[in-house]
This record gives sequence, structure tokens and C-alpha cells, in this order.
Amino acid sequence: MATTKNLNIPLVPSDQPLIRQRFNEALQAVDANALPKAHADTKAHFDMWQPTKEYKKQDVVRTSTCPSWGFFMCTIPGKAGTTEPVGYGEGDIVVDGTCTWVLKLFGGATVIKHSDLAGRNAVDQHTIAAITDLQSVLDSKETPQNKGKAGGYPELNSSGYIPMSQLPPNVKEMRVLNTIVDRDAITGGLLYDGLQVHVLNATADPTVKSGWAEYMYDAANSVWIKRAEKESMDIVLNWMNLQDIPAVLTALSDKNGTLQYKGNPVYEDIRNVVFVGGDNELMYPWNGSIQNIAVVCSEPQATALQFNIEVQAKADYAAKADKWTLAGGSILTFPANTAYQEFAGLTQNNSIKAGDVIRASTAGDDTGIVFHVTIKNN
Repeated sequence: MATTKNLNIPLVPSDQPLIRQRFNEALQAVDANALPKAHADTKAHFDMWQPTKEYKKQDVVRTSTCPSWGFFMCTIPGKAGTTEPVGYGEGDIVVDGTCTWVLKLFGGATVIKHSDLAGRNAVDQHTIAAITDLQSVLDSKETPQNKGKAGGYPELNSSGYIPMSQLPPNVKEMRVLNTIVDRDAITGGLLYDGLQVHVLNATADPTVKSGWAEYMYDAANSVWIKRAEKESMDIVLNWMNLQDIPAVLTALSDKNGTLQYKGNPVYEDIRNVVFVGGDNELMYPWNGSIQNIAVVCSEPQATALQFNIEVQAKADYAAKADKWTLAGGSILTFPANTAYQEFAGLTQNNSIKAGDVIRASTAGDDTGIVFHVTIKNN
């Protein structure tokens, strides 16, 4: 039986002449405007988008509103929504349910990205130039052949550090030399900024009396700087470089060899209290300490004289408590046949406060004996 060309629709047999011509004309008209079956079977045409359908990556569809020049390609697989995607220009991205589409141009200049080829079964036959930025990415990659080589990149050891053999000399090296002469003999490319040397016998350096010393080369000033030595380290301190200096020290100065505080001379406040004879009392007006007691006798006596220098607190004196303290901690003895005697180095009971009462006490009241009590005020 004869059929139409495109759709294979059976034609009315020739033995039925009355209806054959008109009926066949109608079938031929349908056939001329229909999609050929062989074409449909090849999938060379585009499927129309369908709601709630599961789509895979790189599936392609058209929609009722799709521009005549383009089609949608699925870039993120998922399940379509209920409203068909709409696009207006090449590259438009549309989220549809859980999948995502991009509007592409038929046979246009759209560049296929290398990531779009992932998972394809067909052999990748695209040239490097056809894949965006692939050549520049390849050019920026280092190769294992350059590891640890000049002009390449350093390798790491098992501990994750760059081996010493791949560090520059000014970072790793300290040369060991015998003498200063050997140090000074380093020249040319062997002498660089930051070079460190350990000189075993550095006594040719005027600042080193004996033993070793370590130096670092300062290329900017062409000098060796000593960093350490066996004996000590020479340190020069500048007062202006010290930190956290107490305010009282910053107020000190020097004038003609005399220490000054805020422009006023600084001196020890030494007072001398004199008692003629015994049982003389004096209220002392400052805080201080008894430093020395000197006894002068106008006529040396044949017998030794015992005496006391005593101190009583202001409150006790006012209360008439009669609580006297021996300065020096004991009774003092002035030798016989002596005209002058000092009692120094007093350490016990030698403090005196402002308002305390001090007195010299002897067995009698001999005006020929004079007591000089030296007091250093605080």
C-alpha cells in the first residue's frame, strides 16, 4: 500500500477512483506541514519544557515564550516548577523549581566552559583556545620539575619546613673564623649585608680582652657590628633612651659639680645639738637619727665619767611618763684624763622624731663638760 512521504500515512488505493483524488490531496497537505517521523526519532529537535519534570544537567528545551534564536540549557539539575522559564537575552539565568536554566544562542559565539564538559562520555575534542581561560590557568601552574631548582619554588621537608640548603646565605649562615684578620679578609660576593661570623680569637678587637666574639656586617656603613663576646657585652646607655624614669630623677641636675633638685642644691641636713653640763633638755623639731656624740672636757678629770644621751617621745613627755630611751642602747663612759672623745656608729635607739625631747644626763652638773650630739635629718 502506498503511503505519504513524511508520516507514512496510507493512501486510498487506486481501485477506488471516486474518493482517491480529494482524499489524497488532504493527506498530502497534512504531510507537508508535519514533523517527519525519522527526525523525531533522532531527537534532533528540541523538547518543549514540561512542568514538574526531573531534568539533568545539560538537558535542553524550548518554551512557548523562548526567542526564535535560542534555547534553554539546564546548568543545575533538579525538578522543574509549574511556571515555564522566561528569558530575553543570551546568558539569562532562570531558577525553575530546584533546577536552573541558562538561555543560549543557536550556533552563536557562546563559548563552552570546560566545567560544562564534566561527566560527558564523548571524547573531549575542544581545543585549549576554545575553553575560557584554560591556557592562562595552565601557564600559571608550576611543574614538579621546578621544585627546589633555581628560578622555581622551594620544597618542604617532612616537618613542613624549607630545607637549610634552599635558604639564602644571609638568613642561615654564621661563619666560624679563627681571628679578626680572617674576618676582615672576607670580600667580594662573600661579604654581604647581614653576614654573621663567630671569631674564635677576637682579641685584635680593642673592645675584646680575651676569647671569642660574634659580629654582623652592616653593608650600608661598611662596618662590622659586635653582637656578643665571651666576657661581656659592651652596652652604651643614653639617659634620654631610658623608659619609665621616676619623676624625682628627671628633676635632678648638676651645677658646678653640685647636685641640684629642681634648681636647688641637694645636701645632707646635719644638725648639731649642744648640751653644757648635764640634765639639759631640748625639744627637737625634725625627724632624724643620731649619728655621733662628741664630749669635750675643759679640764680632764681623774676619774671616768658615765653619762647618757636620752630621748623621750613627745606624747610621753607631755604625759610626764618619764620614759627615756638610751641613745646607742647603753650608758656611755667618758675616759679619765681625757679632753675629747667621740662615740660614733650608734645603731640602737638612734632615731628621733619631730617633737621628741632629747637630753644629756650625767652624775653631776659640771659646766666644764660639753656634749655635742650630731643628728642627720631625714
